[in-house]
Amino acid sequence: MAKHITQKDIAKKLGVTRVTVSKALNDYSDISVSMRRKVREVAAEAGYIVDHGARSLQMRKTNTVGVVIPEVSNSFFSFVVHGIMDAAATHGYRVILTVSREDPKIEEQNILTLLSHRIDGLLVAISKDTDNPAIFETVRKMEIPLVFFDRTMDALGFSTVGINDRKAAKEIVEFAISQGYHKIAHLGGSQSVAIGRDRLAGYIDALKKHNIPRRDEWIITGGFDNSSGYDGFKRLMRTGNLPEMVFAANDRIAQGAYKAIKEAKLIIPDDIGVVAFGHSEFAELLSPSLTIVDCPPIVLGQKAMELLVSEIAHTTNRGQHHLILDTTLRVNDSILLGEK
Repeated sequence: MAKHITQKDIAKKLGVTRVTVSKALNDYSDISVSMRRKVREVAAEAGYIVDHGARSLQMRKTNTVGVVIPEVSNSFFSFVVHGIMDAAATHGYRVILTVSREDPKIEEQNILTLLSHRIDGLLVAISKDTDNPAIFETVRKMEIPLVFFDRTMDALGFSTVGINDRKAAKEIVEFAISQGYHKIAHLGGSQSVAIGRDRLAGYIDALKKHNIPRRDEWIITGGFDNSSGYDGFKRLMRTGNLPEMVFAANDRIAQGAYKAIKEAKLIIPDDIGVVAFGHSEFAELLSPSLTIVDCPPIVLGQKAMELLVSEIAHTTNRGQHHLILDTTLRVNDSILLGEK
């Protein structure tokens, strides 16, 4: 096994003290430019790697944040992570990314691992089945700033970044109604997660406002993945009375519904329309392109990281910020426009 090169090794090779090496590597002005250059050259040749853990014990700050997302296969979270990393780089932070795979136990272990790395803060989008706040209480006791993004746990006293899911759901369903759709089903996400509950509530709000009877057999909830949309639409078909429109809780559910619809030899939007929450990059890859409520995930990631940086820097008012981002209705080819 190769030896781990230390500052002491570099100092011995140059015939100087370890303090001189440390100061040179950190650009202290009381070390000459020539010595700083020489130390860096020897460090590079020897393969020296900065020990951030040891340094953080001295500085009590690692300039590292931990991120927990439910999935990497979900393009929405991939774009969110891009936004987080862009903002992190701007503010001089490194990012340790972990994935819960929609499993609360893995999520908890990820958070414990991140805490062991002495992170300065946490960004978390919870799994679809997370219902136990214990791990987040541990984070609070350790006084580590935490910001929930997209998927949150309510009433825990942490800051959040997301959208007004209930209002946005109501608006997109009302838009469908304005185009003549009155038989509208909902393929919803997990009701353990606030966004799943709020998007269902917005759907029901729109029906009530327009005096459209709610049909429980047309409300099918599950996860947030393709299979939930595929299986959900199959269940709709088994009712023997198909709706005119499907409102999906996210674009991956919609993608699964697309597959089931096409297998049934139905045509979107001629036979059935589809709308969903989503983001433009993914919506335009589907055929036909998907009509969505759009909140750019890169912006969401940037805003979440910026809020976390603020909470790391300011110990007062932590957990009291709830940033609601704007959404945009993007009408694409999955819906017929005009009175049906």
